[in-house]
Amino acid sequence: MAKKRISSVDLSWLISEELFDSGSRAARISLAVVPDDEHGWQVIVAKLGRRFLTAADKRRLAEVQRRLRLVYELRL
Repeated sequence: MAKKRISSVDLSWLISEELFDSGSRAARISLAVVPDDEHGWQVIVAKLGRRFLTAADKRRLAEVQRRLRLVYELRL
């Protein structure tokens, strides 16, 4: 299955929406999607926002990132 190409802005919006729909506090943090040589792309959370992430938020973010990597590739 071919992956859909998407911009980093749209991808970060999708991730934020997924986190918001799950009721996670992580939905309110600043995040960015950046290219990554190993996985194609990765999510970077702002330093200030990392302080407020719970263990459950970190697991949810990792799960969303893993699932969306199967579907989307970053358009550069």
